[in-house]
Amino acid sequence: MSIEKKSLISTLKTTKKANAVSSDLNAKPSSVTSKRAPVHSNRAIVNSQRKIVNSNRAIVNSQRKIVNSNRATVNSQRKIVNSNRATVNSQRK
Repeated sequence: MSIEKKSLISTLKTTKKANAVSSDLNAKPSSVTSKRAPVHSNRAIVNSQRKIVNSNRAIVNSQRKIVNSNRATVNSQRKIVNSNRATVNSQRK
């Protein structure tokens, strides 16, 4: 497996974990307790998680650019190979 794929998988796992924590923080509690954390404390946690998610998004987007660049290279090479095949096939006739 290529380094780009491993990095992308790792980034996606980290993003998934951060999103799960963020959604857990935004979920309403099933029962209200008397000792609730102050709202600003939860906001700080959510904002911290958002920074992580946004950072991971940037990593994912840069990995996508690399993958798309590699795809373009592969497609270019395929065109060359197909052109060479056509040349060889026409010379065989």
